[in-house]
Amino acid sequence: MKQILSRFTAAATLALAAAGSAHATEPDLKMYRLDCGQMTLGDKSMMSDRGLYKGQSYDIVMSCYLIKHGQDWLLWDAGLPRKYLAGPLVEGSFTTRLSRTIVDQLKDLGLSADDISYVAVSHSHFDHAGQLNDFPKATLIIQRAEVEAMADKAEAPKHYIDAELFSSHISGGQLRRVRLVDGDVDLFGDGLLKTIQTPGHTPGSMALLLNLKHAGPYVLSGDQWHFTENHERQQVPVWNYDHAETLSSGEKLDRLIAKTGATLVIQHEPVDNQKLPKLPRFLD
Repeated sequence: MKQILSRFTAAATLALAAAGSAHATEPDLKMYRLDCGQMTLGDKSMMSDRGLYKGQSYDIVMSCYLIKHGQDWLLWDAGLPRKYLAGPLVEGSFTTRLSRTIVDQLKDLGLSADDISYVAVSHSHFDHAGQLNDFPKATLIIQRAEVEAMADKAEAPKHYIDAELFSSHISGGQLRRVRLVDGDVDLFGDGLLKTIQTPGHTPGSMALLLNLKHAGPYVLSGDQWHFTENHERQQVPVWNYDHAETLSSGEKLDRLIAKTGATLVIQHEPVDNQKLPKLPRFLD
């Protein structure tokens, strides 16, 4: 598996480097927020392995972000699976629903699934990779550590890592249209989009730093935090892969935000996402 991962990384890196060099001037960068589901946490205490929030509930959102980089379209995270269109569905303490698919929302911009060049997934949980298989022609961008964790059939289910959500790109140990990234990577070599490695929630979790021309830098934090207080208290959900790594990644992301002056978007925090323009409007 590791030899396969290395081969695909090298090929994809060369392809993206060539694409980046084709831009003689800095490409335009735009970010759109997509509605990729809603969830009520009936038991908010699962967001703290130190015992906070007992007896509380909380409403969160599932958000995806469509990014236009020059002539290319990149989707950051792929939301809930289509089955939640039949929701709200109650599963344990979760009540989950999905109003529109990503493909349906793309129509508001005159786009189809085939127009999406890249899908970058912050991590492999069902609410971030649920509609990836709707984009079989796109190149998947994912941390190598996440794919390696996905291949561990004994450990992956313990951490809610679902390889079936990636069957359009990863199947039977074979990778198709996959770019593996290791750590913090400037995706196009122009400083506009950079993955930030944040292990802890899962082994290969990552965030995204965007440098928008007018709106300034933004950080899409994946699942480093789930809501504002979760961030302020640096809480670690009970199901996280590694407690210490989660805290270290949080410190790393906070240092980056302080250094760059970036606006933080906690992807599950309703307040953060309500501040973003509604489709078809965008930030640039």
